[in-house]
Amino acid sequence: MKLLKALHENERFSSTEQNIVQYMLAHPAEIAAMTTRELAEKTYTSPAAVFRLCQKLGLKGYNEFKIKFTSEINRVTPRKDRIIHRPVTDKSQPADIVRIMAELQVEAIEETKNEMDLEQVTRIAQWMMDASAVDFYAYDQNYQLAQTSVYNLLQVKCNAVAHNAMNSQIAAALNCDKSHLAIIISRSGVNKRLIRAARVLKERGIRTVLFSVSRDTTLAHLCDEFLYVANTVDYLDFGGSIFSVGVRYYMDVLFGIILSRNFSEAETFYNNFENYIGHVDESNRIW
Repeated sequence: MKLLKALHENERFSSTEQNIVQYMLAHPAEIAAMTTRELAEKTYTSPAAVFRLCQKLGLKGYNEFKIKFTSEINRVTPRKDRIIHRPVTDKSQPADIVRIMAELQVEAIEETKNEMDLEQVTRIAQWMMDASAVDFYAYDQNYQLAQTSVYNLLQVKCNAVAHNAMNSQIAAALNCDKSHLAIIISRSGVNKRLIRAARVLKERGIRTVLFSVSRDTTLAHLCDEFLYVANTVDYLDFGGSIFSVGVRYYMDVLFGIILSRNFSEAETFYNNFENYIGHVDESNRIW
């Protein structure tokens, strides 16, 4: 019950933060369904103040706070009164869903951004530019994120490939040399197939970057760099979608840094690329 105990230590919070904490403790069931903006409006504060409070409590952001807060509240609440919150239910109307999806994605980006280390991101972007190839290791929904990243990186002349089968992942890890950079995407951080590939990469001295939700996993300990991505636990809480938004945001930032560092060369490449596939206003284009 570390979080609930911390919330009752009034002396550690400013008056603004105490207002937020008091509302949270008085309305625990509402918190599970609230966005940062809604909580800020109820407490006459700001979304930034809510984020700062979450970080003061040692958490990455508001999504992580809601998970831990709801979990601890449920542990001291009779089963029949426990909080179960789903962003979308059978009572949700299309207009509600339009709003909720936008709020979830904004929160995912904000939480990921708040935890982003500019020096670390810049360093990883440089690793990507220096690498002879960037190898992505991912499965299922995360593999689709990897494929999109590969396409974008190729547009800035950064060689990349995505692997989603265990055999190809192990083969790639064994065949690559230290000029490669490995990027692993794992929401859980406990995928045994990815752990096996990461062990091979570590044994071979390949730089490895992990996108995940916790640094306290075997997979995280095998990687050189850990990048925190926003998340919620359950699929029906849109945890997979929230994680995907955070990963895409990170990859867009890395892509943007690489593009800015090589803009003239990338512009020349793209013009040449379009000469081969055809321009948008040409009738004989091949796409």
